[in-house]
Amino acid sequence: MDHQRRDDPVPHVFVGDEGFALQTYLMRPYPKTGIINSARKKKFNSQLSRARRVVENAFGILAMKWRVFLRAIETDAETADWIVKAACCLHNYIITRNNTREYAAMETEEQDQPIQALLNTRPTNRRSNTAAFEVREKFADYFSRL
Repeated sequence: MDHQRRDDPVPHVFVGDEGFALQTYLMRPYPKTGIINSARKKKFNSQLSRARRVVENAFGILAMKWRVFLRAIETDAETADWIVKAACCLHNYIITRNNTREYAAMETEEQDQPIQALLNTRPTNRRSNTAAFEVREKFADYFSRL
């Protein structure tokens, strides 16, 4: 593949693990067997893993405060969207009103139990389309230049 310029646009994407099929809107790591001799692919997997940890940590903070996030939200997508937005707004409000250090200490104490909604899924072998592979290649090119 031709190396992309650093300023080539890439879409906003979700980050996932091997349990998800690669899509133009959802990035998953390269298979472990395919990265043995590729520093570029290893770097992509590392950056993707780092992004997933940030998301999981942020989600963990929300889930410890609002138990609705400890399992799948059984409602329509629009209502779920409002629930997530409301929880984020409430979280930010609490932080600005309270002592940030106190609130952060409470959050770390409560993160003992695993969050059911974020448990790893089983790997999938579903085929991805060419466009999804091209998006992943663009991200890999970008990360390899960092």
